[in-house]
Amino acid sequence: MLPESRPPAVKRHAIYIFLVCAVLFGLGQFHRYSGGVVMLPVANDLGIAVESLGIAAAVLFFASALVQVPTGMALDRFGPRVILPAITSLGVVGSLMLAIATSFHEVVAARILIGVGYSAIMMSSYVLFAKWFPPSKFATLASWLLAASSFGGIMASGPLAYIIEHYGWRSPFIVIGSLTFLMLVIGVYIIRDVPPEYKRDEATPVTIGQSIRGYGEVLLHPKFFNLLAMGFVSYGPAVAILGMWGGPYLEKNYGLDGVERGQILFLMTVVVPIGALFFGPLDRIFSSRKKIIITAVLTELVAFSILGFVEDLPLWSIACLFVYIAFIQQYYVVLGAHCRNSFPDHLVGRANSTLNLISIMGVGFMQSLFGWILAVNGETGYETSFLIVAGLLIVALVIYAGSSEKPPVVRTGR
Repeated sequence: MLPESRPPAVKRHAIYIFLVCAVLFGLGQFHRYSGGVVMLPVANDLGIAVESLGIAAAVLFFASALVQVPTGMALDRFGPRVILPAITSLGVVGSLMLAIATSFHEVVAARILIGVGYSAIMMSSYVLFAKWFPPSKFATLASWLLAASSFGGIMASGPLAYIIEHYGWRSPFIVIGSLTFLMLVIGVYIIRDVPPEYKRDEATPVTIGQSIRGYGEVLLHPKFFNLLAMGFVSYGPAVAILGMWGGPYLEKNYGLDGVERGQILFLMTVVVPIGALFFGPLDRIFSSRKKIIITAVLTELVAFSILGFVEDLPLWSIACLFVYIAFIQQYYVVLGAHCRNSFPDHLVGRANSTLNLISIMGVGFMQSLFGWILAVNGETGYETSFLIVAGLLIVALVIYAGSSEKPPVVRTGR
């Protein structure tokens, strides 16, 4: 574990590592959030049925989820400096493949590669933060990571809609793939797994068998299941709207064109970093992470209930609800800190990758959910989907309320 006091050279190098991670994560966020803007043009260009868009969008998240466990093992065993470029290079291939796709199956294959390729960035960042920064700063760093990387989500909304309108949907993915490759080259030069004065945990795994047994420790940890229940709904509701179904919903119910839809989605992406920066410091101000998370989710539950129950809402209120959901969903940084603080350093990669796996599965499930329900009932499918999400939030709240936590460090002065 790294001590609270660090030499200036270590602090400086830690900042460089943070910047590399933030840019790479932002490029991944572009892919995660771009579905709401790009999928309709892709469908129109390639002749794909709208009902199939849920699978095309969700497959990115399912692919990412499936590799979280082996990625967590690999990070704890080999370190981010090796694993990050090795896996993310697949994202470069997927981006370029999507840019030249000519059929539904090629789109799906490309998004699978993108999902796998960008899957290691957040977990690599968390492992690096745990070793290059003091433990008390983890939640704040997680919030800064989301805030700094929000340029990707912002570019995937209004700006992407404008580019598609004037230049088509293919060229942005060539640019993103090329930028990712450039950042990987820079990352290989800058990233080091641990700082010079880092005291390695003797329990760090040296064999695959030890890594697997470490997952047993994680899964058997008291009350970890309660964290996973909240993890399932901690990312999916907002991304289902922002990353896929918000655009089609606004087109069907309010007749908005691509640029108009992009403007509302743009507002959602703008509040993501604001929400992240809002929740990050709360971890060190209040004595309970659970209370922060439960309060946030209760208000999110109200928002989805309004979307599901209230008919003929004016467009401005829909925009406000969408924006609020994107803002409040950033409580995930506090949940990540809750998880990180529950485990020793040598299990951080596997614990947070398991939580991330469940949260990504939640995204894939919710994006698919909208598609399944719309295929059965296109008339009220969106409203039904909003209510099902509200029900899932209730279940998660009940389970998460039984979790245990170590009190965070409360900041009482300068």
